Amino acid sequence: MLSAQPMLHEFVTANREEIVARCRMKVSARSDPPPTSTEIDHGVPMFLDEMVSSLRLGLSGNLQIADTAAKHGHDLLRQGFTVSQVVHDYGDVCQTITEMAGEKSTTISTEDFRKLNSCLDDAIAGAVTEHGRGHLAWSERVEGDNLSIDALADRLRNEIQTAIITLGVLEQGRVGISGSTGTVLKRSLLNSQGLIDRLQAVVKGASR
Repeated sequence: MLSAQPMLHEFVTANREEIVARCRMKVSARSDPPPTSTEIDHGVPMFLDEMVSSLRLGLSGNLQIADTAAKHGHDLLRQGFTVSQVVHDYGDVCQTITEMAGEKSTTISTEDFRKLNSCLDDAIAGAVTEHGRGHLAWSERVEGDNLSIDALADRLRNEIQTAIITLGVLEQGRVGISGSTGTVLKRSLLNSQGLIDRLQAVVKGASR
């Protein structure tokens, strides 16, 4: 009698050390962005544990995943990780899991694969969103809603940078445009449009 295939979170838990080792190898071999010792020693296990927790709880499609991923991305960015490092490392974890499952003839169910992709999508979206918020925090505290032309230009530059980062992730094909990462791109473009309108109004007012 054939034994039942393990749940994905059970497979990941059982093979955790090997997955972490392989992810570290991927990080170490990467040249762009260059890896850091903190990323290799601590970042990969943190990403993996976050993923396993979400898979075990079956939170795919739940707002709690997005909240958890955003907080996780925020914590990592505060520790000095760049948004590009966070995005790459989440992708490395997912890629390693699927590669190992294939090598060990472990079938990932359609539902578990959907959860895995959803975790990746929400984690990337959370990291990119927190990156943008961090860059805006200072100017918002100082000037509030009465932003100068320079401050508005800084916010516009930040939104465009967020859109560029998000587009780069979507172009890699790891997540789809209809998910959370696509929503970040759409929001950044709409915010950019609003900031351009505000800049035009300020410039017109200053010229009168």
